[in-house]
Amino acid sequence: MNQGRAALARTRRAMGYLRLRPFETSTTEGRAAERYRRAAWSTVAGTGARVLGLGVSLVTIPLAIGYLGAERYGLWVTISAITAMLTFADFGLGNGLMNAIADAYGRDDLPAAQRAVSSAFLILSAVAVVALTGFALLYGIVPWAEVTNVSTATAAAEAGPTLLVFFVCFAVSLPLGLAQRIQYGRQEGFEVSAWTAVGSLLALAGLVAAIQLKAGLPWLVLALAGGPVVATALNWLILFSRRHPELRPHLHLATGRAALGLIKVGMLFFVLQLAVAVAYQSDVVVAARLIGPPAAAEYSVALRLFFLVPTLLSLVFVPLWPAYGEAIARGDLGWVRRTLARSTTLGVILAALSSAFLVIAGREVLRIWLGPVFDPPFMLLLGMALWAVVSTAFTSISMLLNGATVVKFQVIVASVMAGTSIVASIVLGSRFGLSGIIWGTLLAYVVFGAVPTLWYLPRVFQQLDRRAFDKLGMTSMPVED
Repeated sequence: MNQGRAALARTRRAMGYLRLRPFETSTTEGRAAERYRRAAWSTVAGTGARVLGLGVSLVTIPLAIGYLGAERYGLWVTISAITAMLTFADFGLGNGLMNAIADAYGRDDLPAAQRAVSSAFLILSAVAVVALTGFALLYGIVPWAEVTNVSTATAAAEAGPTLLVFFVCFAVSLPLGLAQRIQYGRQEGFEVSAWTAVGSLLALAGLVAAIQLKAGLPWLVLALAGGPVVATALNWLILFSRRHPELRPHLHLATGRAALGLIKVGMLFFVLQLAVAVAYQSDVVVAARLIGPPAAAEYSVALRLFFLVPTLLSLVFVPLWPAYGEAIARGDLGWVRRTLARSTTLGVILAALSSAFLVIAGREVLRIWLGPVFDPPFMLLLGMALWAVVSTAFTSISMLLNGATVVKFQVIVASVMAGTSIVASIVLGSRFGLSGIIWGTLLAYVVFGAVPTLWYLPRVFQQLDRRAFDKLGMTSMPVED
């Protein structure tokens, strides 16, 4: 009975953070409550935007396939995959700016925030101009139809223009996307999610209009890729004209020191993103090479099922990243410790419950979902269940490390983990088949990821404690020793 009442009290307290009026932030308790309020709204808005985006995808995919046909839709998917690889093209500067904003916000240092924003905008504008110039020089030279491996005359004629539309939208979004990083850094992720939802609706409306007008593939792509860009541009205009005009980029505010600081931290985030992407995506490639494409499809589908809950939990974890940064800048390490313990415990419990259910009923779930196409072995399901739980805990802790700008350590751990994961997956996959691949990944994840992180975490708190005692009013972004 007492446990039920305690749980009910915790639920009511958590729901109390979902209020529109900000908490008063002149006290430590008020600032802690405001962090939770912003994180809660960011989670709710992020979930809504994710659900809306999924719904839009469920509508647009059959519309596009029915209108374009198999080959032209395949061209669209291929180009989408190519441009998806360009998400790292900001070289981690977006994440570096987010940390700089969170740190400046925690220290009430507006000039530092202005220098960071202006410097980041100048760098990414230059990157966008160079990228567009390079693509323009290559556009008339590269045989895009051969690159995308299309055969019909219509698809061959549309390959180049379609890729051009994708690339221009991507390049334009590079500097415009800084508005989102500023909002994340100020713990205003709910505004980013709202504009993401607007972009999804604009994309759907544009696609329907393009189909009604019987437009070609480049126009359909412009509708789908351009909708989010338009929403991002509107977000940019409102942010710098009404919400935070004091942060509007100005050339004279950009400094070499701020730029170098962003590049230094950004490149570490860039390498970290690459290493994590390899660690998470390499298994499907290994399965395809060792066993064949059908095995890769089975592995991918089962993995997506097990990582549904961890993916949803990331909507809770990610808003804590800038909140940790702001709290660390203010020296509020008690809040950091409590929040890390609570978020990690909650995440592990939810991931363990969902994984246990899928180990027992995963085959039946797949049969109901996809029919009698896949029948994954028990050891594959068990390995994915354990990986989902370990990965959830690892993700929660990494949000703290990101907020504290402890990136170099993560780069080393993730790089070693990614390399050993590929080797272990190949060795165990060759010996035990599809199940061996996930157990190789899990082994690398635990030995070279989880264990070093748990060993290093107390040292991180020791460093943060020392900084808080040495200098309460820090003048620079906290970085690892």
